[in-house]
This record gives sequence, C-alpha cells and structure tokens, in this order.
Amino acid sequence: MRLKRLLAVFAAGVIATALASSGALAQAAAQGNEPVVKPAPRGLQVTLQVRVKNMKRMGGYYVQGTTEVYHLANPNPEVLEPLFKSGETVTIEARASGDLLTIQTLNGKKYEGKPEPASK
Repeated sequence: MRLKRLLAVFAAGVIATALASSGALAQAAAQGNEPVVKPAPRGLQVTLQVRVKNMKRMGGYYVQGTTEVYHLANPNPEVLEPLFKSGETVTIEARASGDLLTIQTLNGKKYEGKPEPASK
C-alpha cells in the first residue's frame, strides 16, 4: 500500500515538473521579433554648480562643488582645460554613481567625453 502511494506521489511530481517546464519554454520570446531595448542608465541624475580642477594625483580632471569632489568618467581635455585655467563656475548635468560623474551637459550644451589614448 505504501509503495503504491509513494509511486503515485512520485509520478505526480514528475508530471508537475514536466508541465511547469513546458509552460516556461512556451513563454520564451520569439527570436528577431523583439525590439532592442537599451538598459536604463545607471546612477542618479544631478545638476551641480562646480569648478573644473586638474591634478595628476587625483587622476586628472575632476570637478569640485562647495563641499564635494567628483571624479569624471568621461573627461574631454579640449573642453575642460580652458575651464580649469579660467577658474569659472560651471553648471553641469550628469549621472552620479558614488563619487563618479558622467557629464551629459556643460553650461546647457551637450558634452562629449573623449576616451583616454591607449598606452603602449
């Protein structure tokens, strides 16, 4: 009697697992029909009044607000050097992740960072 009950429970478990697996496979997305979705940008959108600074020990260009210092993920020396030399305060819109900023606009204009040259 116990053996029949054990086999019935086992068979029910196998059938339930098979049905669950087939349902998951049936819900798989058709290839090529789905639009490409870009991942959401990481970090918090911030607007800051800062001054551009440059110090080799700090890793190059960074920005300094009233009380905080942020490293730049996308420095562009051609744009940042004149701002560093002038010492003027600029408004940036950026994505912040910890103390790392990815600048999107600088004084209301679109900002494009430049990758570091590859060292050999």
